[in-house]
Amino acid sequence: MKVMHVRATNFFGGPEKQIIEHLRLLQATEVRPFLVSFYEKGRETELASRARALGVPVSSLPCLSAYDPMQLVRLRTLFSAERPELICSHDYRSTFISSIARAGLPARQIAFWRGITRENPKVALYYKIESRLLGKMDHVVVVSREQQRLLISRGLPSRKVSLVPNAVRVTGPHGDEQAVRLAELFNGLRGRKIIATAGRLSPEKGHKYLIGAMQSVTADMKDAVLLIFGEGPLRRELMQLAERLRCADSIYFLGFVPEFSSFLREIDLFVLSSLAEGLPNALLEALAAAKPVVATSVGGVPEIVTDGQTGILVSPGDSVGLARAITKVLCDPALANSMGQAGREAVRKSYSFEEQLRLLAQVYEKTLGRAGSSGCEGVACTDTR
Repeated sequence: MKVMHVRATNFFGGPEKQIIEHLRLLQATEVRPFLVSFYEKGRETELASRARALGVPVSSLPCLSAYDPMQLVRLRTLFSAERPELICSHDYRSTFISSIARAGLPARQIAFWRGITRENPKVALYYKIESRLLGKMDHVVVVSREQQRLLISRGLPSRKVSLVPNAVRVTGPHGDEQAVRLAELFNGLRGRKIIATAGRLSPEKGHKYLIGAMQSVTADMKDAVLLIFGEGPLRRELMQLAERLRCADSIYFLGFVPEFSSFLREIDLFVLSSLAEGLPNALLEALAAAKPVVATSVGGVPEIVTDGQTGILVSPGDSVGLARAITKVLCDPALANSMGQAGREAVRKSYSFEEQLRLLAQVYEKTLGRAGSSGCEGVACTDTR
């Protein structure tokens, strides 16, 4: 079985980690994986470079921009030459162009849907187009029960929507220049309460509410600091907000860090302030590293965080609730430790890449019509209650 994964991105974040680990494990099976990426201005993506390093066949298609019509021609030519049985698209752009490029070919298409962002009107429009395309897919993979329920409520047949949660593997320390710089930062913060968050600096991540919470947290706990891992369009706005709230001295904007999980051992608490989510990788990584978490109750978050046991859940957009929960955990080391240990055990049991591979293999077979006839093969029969 030849399976071609298509991903259009210049970024290496959570979805890319999931793809790379899946490709790595597929090489030990009878499935022949193939990665398609796109590069602009002659630069190959990090996703493509990492896949190539694993020995996975990679095709990086050149394009002048995301709107270059020649990428459709090149993708169509590639599909015709390679003849994949399955095409797995991992974002709105690759879902759209793959659906056009495969027209008339026997390949079936699985769209991986990880939720939406509305950071600007153009992106919001793209996601709206994608949501309409999902009904035309042979199968759709989601990462949370909430997403599964949402798509089914919009009219997609339950047999065509499968739940395959994200998986996690915490990385070890790295010795590159960025890692050395961050190590120096952590050395300078010894003895302080370190809060961390990670994610794109865009509206749906709710960073402004976390910064609002830090105004209250730092007023009560002078030794508390917040490390913000991530980059995005709201960076300047968020830095200005921290200045206005007079807590900028306690907040560090660290930019994008590819191997964020290698620094988790240094923190005391992980916070997720999102207004919308699928199943966030950074949260899984924090739990796997036995760190207590405070998170907003959105998307698939309640599926991995049990309130009061593996973390504390608060309502989205609630700075007061975030501040209260952060202070509670930081002031109670015993609670923080018990939550961290419970979180690590929960992730170990249910969110391994090996289990993810098993579920995706079932989805592949089901999409190609090779599953049994009992009606409960694969993960499309996952309980959506």
